[in-house]
Amino acid sequence: MNYDLNTYVAVSLAPNSPYLNTPSSLSSIHPALTHVGQVGQLQGVQLVSVPKDDWNNIGDDILASLKGSEGVSSVSVQELRQRTKRGGDEL
Repeated sequence: MNYDLNTYVAVSLAPNSPYLNTPSSLSSIHPALTHVGQVGQLQGVQLVSVPKDDWNNIGDDILASLKGSEGVSSVSVQELRQRTKRGGDEL
């Protein structure tokens, strides 16, 4: 994944969503979307990407298209965060 070039959006699918059988068809909701894949072991959560240039210009339209699609229960824009170490020097 390249957060410099793309914005990533997690799409949670309803149990009766038509996208559960063919999650790659999420990219048909908007021409700027590319299906990246499943999030971990969560079959009902899929990741899509949008080129940064498109996101900066029409990101609100893309979100509205996703949120208004049948079978989509929620949409969450992903942000790159640095991982923190647990435990550190406490040992």
